[in-house]
Amino acid sequence: MRAFAIAEAMGELRFPADGGCFGCSAAHPNGLRLSFDRDGDAIVCRYTIPDRFHGAPGIAHGGIVATILDEVSCAAVFFVRAAMVMTGELSVRYVKPCPVERPLEAVARATGDHPRYAVVEAELRDGDVVLARSTGKFFYHTRPEPAP
Repeated sequence: MRAFAIAEAMGELRFPADGGCFGCSAAHPNGLRLSFDRDGDAIVCRYTIPDRFHGAPGIAHGGIVATILDEVSCAAVFFVRAAMVMTGELSVRYVKPCPVERPLEAVARATGDHPRYAVVEAELRDGDVVLARSTGKFFYHTRPEPAP
């Protein structure tokens, strides 16, 4: 539990053990380097998708959109419920084209709980416009400390 308290005390939320994750690691040289904020029972991630992650010109690649929704969903369980999870299932509904080079906001909440996993719902928005939404099952696990 101490790692959770340390991460929250730092303001901008980051996972305490940097395992080199493409989505959230500050050390990954080509990653998204996402960070999070807590808003009640929700986790918020503000991010501008760089043009290098476009699919069609000016539009974010769907895999990057899914990655952002996946990361904010895992963070919702970690920072609100103090539990490590792994993605078991993620269903994404792409509502509107997602622009690159524009500030966006992803919001996730754990909405259900089963003995083995949490159900999390998330949205990626441009202001009040929903661009994509997801629902997923995130399985609880314990992660050993990274090898030296």
